[in-house]
Amino acid sequence: MIELGQLEKQSHDFAAKNVRIFAISNDDLESATKTQKQFPHLTIIADPQQVMAKALAIIHPGAAPDGTDTNAPTTFLVDRGEVRWMFHPDRFLERLPATDLLAAIDKALPQR
Repeated sequence: MIELGQLEKQSHDFAAKNVRIFAISNDDLESATKTQKQFPHLTIIADPQQVMAKALAIIHPGAAPDGTDTNAPTTFLVDRGEVRWMFHPDRFLERLPATDLLAAIDKALPQR
């Protein structure tokens, strides 16, 4: 959850760009609610059945600690219903730093 902490710390920078951060978690509602309390400037979405993750095609087969499928760490910039930019690392453990996301916003959505 280091990346969520980074995003939370820079939430004022995202707000200044009129950008909202959503994190889709395959945790159950109780766990996602606890995470939401830790990161109040983000929106945590519980997706324990991976309905959204499957629709977005971001499942990483067998990568969960118990060997089941899990959500791959993927970042989308969506503007007016259109995906303007996406980050999908080759390695499951790789995460996009908040500073890199802010730079991508500036490049993909310059009017922000």
